Amino acid sequence: MRAQVLTILCVFLSVSLCFAVHAAGGKGNVKQLGKQLYVWHFDEGKGNQTEEATAGLVGEFNGNVKWAEGILGKAVEMAGSVGKADFIEVEHSDEVDIDEAITMMAWIYPEELPAGGQENKFTIFFKNTYYLQIEPGEGKFAYYFYDTSSPGYHISNGKVKAKEWSHVALIWDGSEAGFYINGESDGTAIAQKGPGRSMPDRALKFGGENNGCCPRFFQGRIDELMLANYALTEAELQKIINDTLAVSARGKLATTWGNLKR
Repeated sequence: MRAQVLTILCVFLSVSLCFAVHAAGGKGNVKQLGKQLYVWHFDEGKGNQTEEATAGLVGEFNGNVKWAEGILGKAVEMAGSVGKADFIEVEHSDEVDIDEAITMMAWIYPEELPAGGQENKFTIFFKNTYYLQIEPGEGKFAYYFYDTSSPGYHISNGKVKAKEWSHVALIWDGSEAGFYINGESDGTAIAQKGPGRSMPDRALKFGGENNGCCPRFFQGRIDELMLANYALTEAELQKIINDTLAVSARGKLATTWGNLKR
């Protein structure tokens, strides 16, 4: 098992109707905590928990989440479906109550692309403030920031493929959002003013949203999942990807991540 060496790395409208209460002001933003980048390596390789590397945020396995080989070390593998929920849940905390700017990113390996209706989206991130999912069909992505100036979800131009590793990211600086696949912008530039919805009492989930309206689950592997309370630059994003690929190619962790927290 590789050592976790790390310098400070540091939908539908019906969903929003289900949670009409809008608390004022997230507590996980930069002005409260400074720049924070949270990292789940998924390298434990055993047990039913996974711990974040910078703040110790613990994710609890729900359903039949398994350990598997990842892009770097171990990964988590899921195959959830309606009535058979698989997801990882990080209980509510100030750290994940982010509503002013955000970066969501992960390495993903979908076994197949989702097909059918919107109920079959593959969820990567889900909180009742923000989400990132794969749309049914061509392998495009969708995100939603609730209660911002441009309501509704937005869909990427770029696509991922089944049965291969891809790095996916959504970066929102509070005014504009964009999708990135393998470190490259897909050309979208979505004007969107914040802040979004603050929901400090809602858990953060990876791989599924087991809500009554939207039981959507990822099917495949997820690795090196990261969440930031600020917008990473393209250079910072590319460095993370390049470092991961370089280390993976050598088969061991021989370098440290860049210091992205300032």
